[in-house]
Amino acid sequence: MDRAELKAQIDELMRQYGDGEIDGDTYAQRMMELTTSTQE
Repeated sequence: MDRAELKAQIDELMRQYGDGEIDGDTYAQRMMELTTSTQE
């Protein structure tokens, strides 16, 4: 995954959280998964 792809996924995650589609716990879990997946 490149930086643009990661940024797009993070932007989508923030949008979902902002729109109330996901809760804070889900947001935090998915953000953690995204950031750890890029370190491998």
